[in-house]
Amino acid sequence: MSNLIAISLTFPTVVWTALLGVVLVYWLFVVVGAVHLGSSHADGAVDGAVDGIDADGVGDGAHADGADGVDGDGADGAHAAHHASILGSLKLRSVPITVVVSLIVVFAWLFSTTFMQFASAMPINRWLMGTLVLVLSCVFALPVTSLAIRPFARFFAHAKAQTHQDLVGKTCQVRTGLVDGRFGEATVVERGSDLVVRVRIDGQPLKRGQEAIITGWDAERDAFTVEPLDDVLGRKGNSRQM
Repeated sequence: MSNLIAISLTFPTVVWTALLGVVLVYWLFVVVGAVHLGSSHADGAVDGAVDGIDADGVGDGAHADGADGVDGDGADGAHAAHHASILGSLKLRSVPITVVVSLIVVFAWLFSTTFMQFASAMPINRWLMGTLVLVLSCVFALPVTSLAIRPFARFFAHAKAQTHQDLVGKTCQVRTGLVDGRFGEATVVERGSDLVVRVRIDGQPLKRGQEAIITGWDAERDAFTVEPLDDVLGRKGNSRQM
């Protein structure tokens, strides 16, 4: 145990140990509902960037001005497209980016710890060996993460509405700790799949598990507005009695 602790707190494993601590804190906040699981902004930015690279990366790189452009933008576009193809082939875009990063850190930490237990006995410069192990642990973590996430990919497959108006009038269930005017997510059953959407309410905050009705789309807050289901049903009942 003491040897494991020593390895965890020395280079290169200490890099992954620090990142592992960040990951654990993040998931602790997810459990208590303080942050979004697989932040839609982060996932959207990554997916958008990768999609753009897939579609335009090499082409955009070709629009270079002179030799410098060919060597710079063209090469960058080709490299970015290559990286995007790697992500696609490893199926690392089938789950939220936060899940992918968390698993990469966990597996990299395990590989680094294992490698350093054997490498410590080798007559090689420690910093050179540490750098090599740091790189190899990340390389080995990628395919293992790819295999680990594939069985769970279907749980993160969300249906996509054609427009925001398609969801107006739908019933949703709060999935975060609360929903207020600045924060919140809810789940909508759309076309047989669970669709996770950002929601906001201007009145009394909603709690996890409560049901609400989607009443509109707020472009300024980039989220749907909702009202408690009980309030909407109560108003409908009163109008019928009148």
